[in-house]
Amino acid sequence: MNRALLPLSRGNEVVVRAIEESDLLSAMCRIIVEVGYRMAWVGVPQQDTARTVTPVAWAGEVGQYLEKAHISWADEPRGHGPAGRAVRSGEPQICQDFSTDPSMAPWIEDAKKHRIASSAVLPLKNESSVFSILSIYSADTNAFDADELNLLRELASVLSFGIRALRDHSEREAFETRWRTSLEATVGAIAATVEKRDPYTAGHQHRVAKLAVAIARELQLSENAIQGIYLASLIHDVGKIVVPTDVLNKPGRLSELEFQLIKTHVQAGYEIVKNVAFPWPIGEIVLQHHERLDGSGYPRGLRSEAILVEAKIMAVADVVDAMMSRRPYRAALGLDAALEEIANGSGKLYHPSAVASCISLFRQKGFHFD
Repeated sequence: MNRALLPLSRGNEVVVRAIEESDLLSAMCRIIVEVGYRMAWVGVPQQDTARTVTPVAWAGEVGQYLEKAHISWADEPRGHGPAGRAVRSGEPQICQDFSTDPSMAPWIEDAKKHRIASSAVLPLKNESSVFSILSIYSADTNAFDADELNLLRELASVLSFGIRALRDHSEREAFETRWRTSLEATVGAIAATVEKRDPYTAGHQHRVAKLAVAIARELQLSENAIQGIYLASLIHDVGKIVVPTDVLNKPGRLSELEFQLIKTHVQAGYEIVKNVAFPWPIGEIVLQHHERLDGSGYPRGLRSEAILVEAKIMAVADVVDAMMSRRPYRAALGLDAALEEIANGSGKLYHPSAVASCISLFRQKGFHFD
């Protein structure tokens, strides 16, 4: 009986990546049953004393059969059936007639009761071992001819690939989560170092991070890009650690020399973080956050498109918080003055979309710093 299995073996890699492993296995079993087989199930060989093969997904009218099957891959009668042989050998195992196959003795009575007459068991493998088996049962004897077996082999290969891809993706995600947590801890440690020396700067960095993230979301940047903006904002003034404290905290107007000294903080910040293996251009964002669209910023006088969008967003957030906050040399100027500054500089100094989003956040959407 040659069933229409070929479509299952073409182009499934993309589908496989899109669904969870359990859903994939259950869906595959259902499809196999729908094309005319009596039952399909996927089992996982365990490393317990009994060498159990545990069913993890199945479809068909004979699910109760598995409850009594007690299938094993150990060197004993229940481990000598097609499933056990497939696990040990890593090769497909075909039983064309249960009634004449001695290895089926432990299951023959239940197989007759559930009208199962033949089976094909295909190992699902990675580079070194069998991690699952796919068992397909038919109500007919001699149900698996050469062409059908080739199709089933290809199906098993696609299924193996899909499961490996899903597992690799899951492992990559877990690693990425741990990695990003570690990077955040690194950034936190850097920010904490600055905070001990200059509490104002640390509070400013956290507020800029909150506002920059909100602006980036308004501009519909990707969550990955937003994460980079957040981390860069948390340490964008880390270079001030090289500026003398008496200059940072000077209560009066800064001299030109002192102002030039403070301006070196962006290059110093870049030097501090440039060799950390961030997945975002953190160093460049830190270096560019005082650049302006018309080239009047520092340290490199970059213009317009030469400036990273993350730095443009941070520039707006930085100016707003700086003007709203008290500085050692002046009182806080307030929200109205800050928003007026970025509105007047929109398109000349500051990114117009970032400005519009920032104003909207405060005026229409109730944004505020905690």
